Amino acid sequence: MSESLLGDKLLRFFELIQEPVRSKEELVENVRTALDGIAEQKNIGKVTICRSAPESKLRAQIENQTEVLYQSDSSIEETATELSFRTGEGGTAVLSYFPVKGCCWEEEEQHELMLLGNMILWAFRLEIMGELLQRVTTMDLAGEIPNVTGFMGYLGGMLAQGRIENYIGFYFNTHNFKYVNKVLSHQKADEVMWLYIRQLLQGIQEDECVARLGGDNFVALIRKENADAFIYRISDVNVKYKDATLEKNFNFGATIGAAELNGAQNPGEIMVRISSAYQAARQKESKEVVYYSEEIHKEIMRRKEVIADFHRGVVKQEFEVYYQPKVNTQSRYLCGAEALIRWRKPDGGLIPPMEFIPILEKDGSICILDFYVLDKVCAFLHRCIRENKPLYKVSVNFSKRHIENPHLVSEIVAVVDSHKVPHEWIEVELTESEDAKDYIVMSNLIDKLKAEGISVSVDDFGTGYSSLNMLKMIKTDILKIDQSLIPFGRYNNDNQKDCIMFESIVGLAKALGFQVVAEGVETLRQYEYMRDAGCDMIQGYYFDKPLPMDEYLNRLQFGQY
Repeated sequence: MSESLLGDKLLRFFELIQEPVRSKEELVENVRTALDGIAEQKNIGKVTICRSAPESKLRAQIENQTEVLYQSDSSIEETATELSFRTGEGGTAVLSYFPVKGCCWEEEEQHELMLLGNMILWAFRLEIMGELLQRVTTMDLAGEIPNVTGFMGYLGGMLAQGRIENYIGFYFNTHNFKYVNKVLSHQKADEVMWLYIRQLLQGIQEDECVARLGGDNFVALIRKENADAFIYRISDVNVKYKDATLEKNFNFGATIGAAELNGAQNPGEIMVRISSAYQAARQKESKEVVYYSEEIHKEIMRRKEVIADFHRGVVKQEFEVYYQPKVNTQSRYLCGAEALIRWRKPDGGLIPPMEFIPILEKDGSICILDFYVLDKVCAFLHRCIRENKPLYKVSVNFSKRHIENPHLVSEIVAVVDSHKVPHEWIEVELTESEDAKDYIVMSNLIDKLKAEGISVSVDDFGTGYSSLNMLKMIKTDILKIDQSLIPFGRYNNDNQKDCIMFESIVGLAKALGFQVVAEGVETLRQYEYMRDAGCDMIQGYYFDKPLPMDEYLNRLQFGQY
């Protein structure tokens, strides 16, 4: 064969070896074709590659595989010339050349084969690294299941096959892993997570998929006929953990969102459906599985829109503070006010608080709004001082979400002092907690506020689950009885039980040294009853609705109702 023809075949060999591939199978086929072009001239009878790799985080199981890259029809010598390299995962790849029968390669020929072999091994090295990279980017290595990228790829494959409508999509958050992280080290908590995932995978079919989004959040694609069994399984998972020093059982429930996938066009749409269902399940705060609907999606989008508009609205000063007067029950004199927020949109429309406060409470943005109100109230009080207006204490609501802030008192004081307002004119209203564990934090918070000369009231008393414990554990100044406990109103019938309960609460609060405010007083009959029952102050539509700042300023000139 002429040198030019052999040169062309070698050039073709290099082109095939370097050609980009999408899979190991495609690479093997290219190498076979490349070797077939030069084997006769190089007296090559057979070429194999043996790849071995240990089990690791990057590889779910041991690999030990030999593949034939080229096989001639001629007889073959048993002795091979070998070339090997170490793989990045701690394994090896060995390339073996077997000459045709009766052939023995000279040193120069062996050198040429080594050069060609290095090209082949280089191609396999790239393929191995690509495979590992694919695993890293698509798998949760701690749990050895797909991550969100892997799950999205799986969804794409099912959509391409036209099979997605036979499945239910799930998005679920596992309960109780925060406890695991508290009582176990990070390494042991990871072991519990691995055991939990093993439980999840029990009963999962080959064409089903469970993936971890991160932390204790998971998604799954389950056949419709298996969906109920899957829900039952993830709703109550028991994990038994044992090592040399500890043996403990952990029980895990889940908040679950699910979606039918009929008509889904792409993986992103599926993720929107199942995540929207999950968000709705979180809002319900129950163990009930929530299935996606267009109404749920619209509600989620509305909540996101409110949150986005809220942050823009704060910057543009769209929020206005209204003041609802508090009236001394005996003298009927104005004795203070509660600051309430209103959202006035650029078109002049006023959004009622109940349409945005609960959303901001869930999101945590309520904390920004509370400090916004405090700043506006302090600016208003400073104006009253500067203009020599009558001065009354104003209460500002602070959400339970602030309990997590260890710097809350210093931040409140900083805002008040920035407006040069004496602390005695500010009252902080804290909402009664439903969690007795919060009372200790609330008690410390109240003590610090009072040490700064800022009075504290507990709002919505009677709506929590441990009201009597709260009275025992905290030392507040003022107790505000929720409207739902006020007799002769929209929430209560005119019966003796309502009156007995109300009078008992007032009597107990007074005996413990609290001032009592009744909110939501709307009628003369209610006012007279509150007065005779011993309430110190009342607020409600009977005397005044919440007033814009200018109207409240005018009201200050007329102290008695």
